[in-house]
Amino acid sequence: MIIFIVAWILFSFIVALFGAGRSIGFTKSFFAAIFLTPLIGMIIAAFSKSKKEVNKKKELDRLSKEYLDLINPKK
Repeated sequence: MIIFIVAWILFSFIVALFGAGRSIGFTKSFFAAIFLTPLIGMIIAAFSKSKKEVNKKKELDRLSKEYLDLINPKK
């Protein structure tokens, strides 16, 4: 029984390391893996967007807003 619990926590930690590079983050993916299962936690983390993707979208939104402000100045 102890080996099962240690394995569960170990696999949850591995899922959390994977989730750290995603928008879900380390903590949320770890708790998803602990409270659900490591497999379900991995699926949840895999379906969340990557941090690079999120940062890229934020940068594009910022640049779009700047461009619109340039061509359409406020009066």
